[in-house]
Amino acid sequence: MSAPRYKILVVEDNPSDVELLRLAFKQAGLDCELTVIGDGGDALDFVRRHSPADQPPDLAILDLNLPRRDGVEVLGGLRANPALSEVPVAVLSSASLPRERARVEALRIRRYIQKPSELDEFLKIGGQVKELLRQEK
Repeated sequence: MSAPRYKILVVEDNPSDVELLRLAFKQAGLDCELTVIGDGGDALDFVRRHSPADQPPDLAILDLNLPRRDGVEVLGGLRANPALSEVPVAVLSSASLPRERARVEALRIRRYIQKPSELDEFLKIGGQVKELLRQEK
């Protein structure tokens, strides 16, 4: 029996970080389909248009620092849409301020991952996401 194919929503404006996530998932053996949105405004539109008839993602990975709308706003939109309100969210951010972390944790995130500066550490994110998905199933 093969492992499930996961649907992951990635809201990240840095194309290099998106490619590193793809590599991290591949190295972790994570079979997934990514929907990538690089702008907070577009992500908010996506969240608002998502209906109960649409299959929700298994996980959302969300950067906090986005153009047009910040990640906290996008996260609030996710939680406000009944079709997406229970989607597990991992915040992936370069922000390490305790105040930022407290703001998003109040919106029921599953994990807060600080973006590492070293490649080896970034690639470990694949294992963290794989474990998180296993816990959610």
